[in-house]
Amino acid sequence: MKEYIKKVAVTLLVILAFILVPLLIYHTLPFLTPFIFAFLFALLLEPFNQWLMKRFKAKRPIAVNLSYFLFLGVILALSYIISTKIIREAIELVKYIQRNIPTIQTWFSQVFQQINDFILLLPPEMGSQIEQSYTGFVRQLSDVNLLSSLGIQTFNLTATIPNFFIVCILFFVSLYMISFDLNNIKRRFYSYFKESSREKLEVILSDLRRATVGFLQAQVILSTITYLVSFSVLTFLGVRYAMAIALLIIIVDILPILGTGSVLVPWGIFSLTQRNMFLGFGLIILFIGITVLRRAIEPKILGERIGLSALTTLICIWVGFKALGVLGVLLGPLMLILYKACVKAKVIRYRLKI
Repeated sequence: MKEYIKKVAVTLLVILAFILVPLLIYHTLPFLTPFIFAFLFALLLEPFNQWLMKRFKAKRPIAVNLSYFLFLGVILALSYIISTKIIREAIELVKYIQRNIPTIQTWFSQVFQQINDFILLLPPEMGSQIEQSYTGFVRQLSDVNLLSSLGIQTFNLTATIPNFFIVCILFFVSLYMISFDLNNIKRRFYSYFKESSREKLEVILSDLRRATVGFLQAQVILSTITYLVSFSVLTFLGVRYAMAIALLIIIVDILPILGTGSVLVPWGIFSLTQRNMFLGFGLIILFIGITVLRRAIEPKILGERIGLSALTTLICIWVGFKALGVLGVLLGPLMLILYKACVKAKVIRYRLKI
């Protein structure tokens, strides 16, 4: 009877843990975010620390200081470029779009007149619904006030600045401390497990660390290539605010499904209808070029760094995005990577064909 009660109690505790632990993680994760990112970036900088120690025979404190302050310098330089150039261009771009909203309305009206003959061929109910939706959309454009929205968002942003600086300080201080003490953290963590479990745990964490760092590296490489190509071509095409638009392109490119085509293709079609053939064809060629380039290098970069195919990664990113929002873009592939690591360590016996 005692053994039976013990088994029931253990089963109930396991079920309770499966319910409470995700809830606890969900509610505490926002507070732990700076420390989690500090740990991830410490892992990202660790190979460079090891290279400095091996190549120049430097002691760990010297290697950690060099890598940390180099990383800090890169972050400050990027922050300066973004704050002084890209944000200024983004504000000017918003003002430019606001001034040209009447032109955009006129263009939509002209397009509707051109496709009106096709709409008349549709069933009356469907044609009437399309016409109402289209005219309603064009009417709403006149009520759009991007400058007012920008002002509200700027005010909301200024209210979060104190909290943002505190989070940044926590991140950089934690990164410095974790980088120094990374080996001791690993040693203390492994000491909580039995020797038989430690080997499996090392395999899982090693694969997870390699894949996590690899995923971040892959995204940085792909985004950097996309930004440089977009900025260069937009500058060649004589586009104003090229830096801000190139940043917008890589933001929508990171998000699942959208991609660079959601910006470049409509813009290119609009330019062609305005008889700006050079810009229109240039944007379409830019979209095709980025798509071909990414399809050529993305499988290799992702495959080498995280061991997942591009299609599998896309599915994980999309599912994670729909389930958890922006954070799910990172957590989606990591969950599959964790599963594969558990299979490799023989913690999970069933293997999916992925």
